[in-house]
Amino acid sequence: MDLNYQEIADRAAAHALKSGIILDYSEKSIVEVESILGEYYNHLAEYDGREGADTLWNIAVHYGIYLGETMLRLRLGEKGFAWYMDNGMPVLKNRTSAQISPITKAHKRMLNGPEDNVKSFFDVALLLADGKFPTKHVVHRAINVQLPSGQIIENVPYRDITPYIMMIEEGREDFLILESQDGFFQFYGIDNQFVAEVRVNLPNGDFQTYSIIDKEKEQQMERIRLSTPYGQFTPTEREVVPLGLVQTVVRAYYEHINAEDFLKSIPCVDTTEETKRCMGLIK
Repeated sequence: MDLNYQEIADRAAAHALKSGIILDYSEKSIVEVESILGEYYNHLAEYDGREGADTLWNIAVHYGIYLGETMLRLRLGEKGFAWYMDNGMPVLKNRTSAQISPITKAHKRMLNGPEDNVKSFFDVALLLADGKFPTKHVVHRAINVQLPSGQIIENVPYRDITPYIMMIEEGREDFLILESQDGFFQFYGIDNQFVAEVRVNLPNGDFQTYSIIDKEKEQQMERIRLSTPYGQFTPTEREVVPLGLVQTVVRAYYEHINAEDFLKSIPCVDTTEETKRCMGLIK
């Protein structure tokens, strides 16, 4: 039986209204959804056992579908996205097979906490719809994508990189490595906070490493704690960058086959000495 997604989303809005929260299918309302799901996370201990798990899943379905319906209204619908069933799970897909799972995200937000922020998830979906992850085939580098599982997808063109980036934002993968003929670009993080690094292999067998930085925080050198599904890290404040910057660097990595030109096009700092010291290659 086909689901009536609009009806389910309206039930979520009615549920929120009981607490005085108005969900009107606007971008602003997603902040309210984040708050609602956050309250369930704050009281997670009250939802134990099978009954509790079923309750949380029901909440995830309703607010996840509300999230999806809002995405469709604001941008995704006009870009060719629609609801499809994927192994019994409603997901949003378009013609290029990009897939977004708002129900899964809503469920993870209640189980995992702020690291699965649904507003960040929503923002990334709009970036996708607005073409901020362009699909035009402009590829100069040959890129292989490596997943945490060890799986390597060879020769991924730029137009097909978006679903892999979405895997990171949605928490379905912990990190991505984009390998090229002279090194790699890797990034990991959550909730619009990412650490991104570049390694350049030199012709003489040596290498150099660089960290992507936020230029607006270039002077902020204090170390902070960043918790991700990949582990605990202590980068400097300037090394924690938003997803939009990661996307810019991904595009530059594809479009600059020469490493020197690539590094000139992005905000970064040389971390070669620090990296080699950590690896025990120098004292």
